[in-house]
Amino acid sequence: MAADPKKKAQTKAKNQAKRQVKKAAKKNPGIVIALVALVIVVVVVAVVLYLKVPAVHDAVENIISRQSSTNNGANNNTNQGGNSNLVLGEGELKVHFIDVGQGDCIYIQFPDGKDMLIDCGNEDKPNMPDSVLANLQSRIPDGKLDYLMLTHSDKDHVGYMDEVLDKFEVSNIYMPNIKAAPGKSSARKAELQNQIDQLDTSMFTDPDTVDTIVYAEFFWRALSEPNCTIHLNVDADEHTNSNIIKDDANTYSLVFYCMTAAKWASTSLGEDAYKLNAVSPVGILTYNNKRIVLTGDSNKNNEPDIAARIGHIDCDVLKAAHHGSDTSSLPVFVDAVTCEYVVFCCGTGNKYDHPTQTAINSVLKYATTIYRTDLNGNIVLTVDSAGELRFSMDDTSPTQAQERIGADTAKAA
Repeated sequence: MAADPKKKAQTKAKNQAKRQVKKAAKKNPGIVIALVALVIVVVVVAVVLYLKVPAVHDAVENIISRQSSTNNGANNNTNQGGNSNLVLGEGELKVHFIDVGQGDCIYIQFPDGKDMLIDCGNEDKPNMPDSVLANLQSRIPDGKLDYLMLTHSDKDHVGYMDEVLDKFEVSNIYMPNIKAAPGKSSARKAELQNQIDQLDTSMFTDPDTVDTIVYAEFFWRALSEPNCTIHLNVDADEHTNSNIIKDDANTYSLVFYCMTAAKWASTSLGEDAYKLNAVSPVGILTYNNKRIVLTGDSNKNNEPDIAARIGHIDCDVLKAAHHGSDTSSLPVFVDAVTCEYVVFCCGTGNKYDHPTQTAINSVLKYATTIYRTDLNGNIVLTVDSAGELRFSMDDTSPTQAQERIGADTAKAA
């Protein structure tokens, strides 16, 4: 077979170039030595900058990460419960940590226009429900929510959920695998019990019941919400993530690590505060190579289990569990997510002394920046189309030294 003329010409050109380089080296050996030395110096300087200057290191890592995502159409971390094939997105992702005092209220705006509310409540304060609802209505002008999640039944997470369901149309509700009964001294006890009795509660497999008026009001309204799908916060096993929220374009995912069916079956919740808090799912929200960890009131009862399931996923932002209780943010969990930024949702002068210094010190193993709703008010995290993180807040005056001051001990779990 005759040789390819094109390849033959390329080979000839390469050989000629090599001969010219050799001739130049013989005539001017100093130039070659100088060029080699220059290349060595450039390489050494680049390595030093990469290793010693954080900004340069982060920029290079971001370029490599984004290039890898572009080439492969995936995040390379394979232990992410369903988000291993994400591609880069064009829009912005926003996570609002809304200041509701001593409680959680997190509103997420996904880049495809969908949205989600995780928890909405706090301890009783005059006019607080009106101000919380007004805050949400200003952020959700169309009056519709695609997703709503209640992590667990405590009033500082569920307190205003019934008002939210009354004001907004909700398409999907994620909730604990626990049935409800009215509070023992509730004036609405008989009426509410009758309303609950008329519901189909066969999907709830846990034998436990939470007997509080706030959870019962939410429970009744959730199961009565028209045109709404109910999802229980239950994973089939430790290898399965049952609740995953993704977009059609595959640019983001929110993967929840819930208590497994076996754990639900083997755990008697009763009125144990630690156990009731530990049903909180842990969510990992991924967009444009940034990851945000959402924790509810996870604590020493479930954080080790979640950490074992995660293994290690390098994340960026942590919503600290249980408002900064000293029974949460355990080293084993902090090591599993290694977040650089931490947000504490807690109330000014709360009676629990949250956040505790123990929790703050724990997250500072990796965190360089802390924000708190008791000091900063409403906090909004934005991840843009370039994969850059940006925080904005009501009050930017607190220093990092002030953000890092916590109580020595917590008065209550």
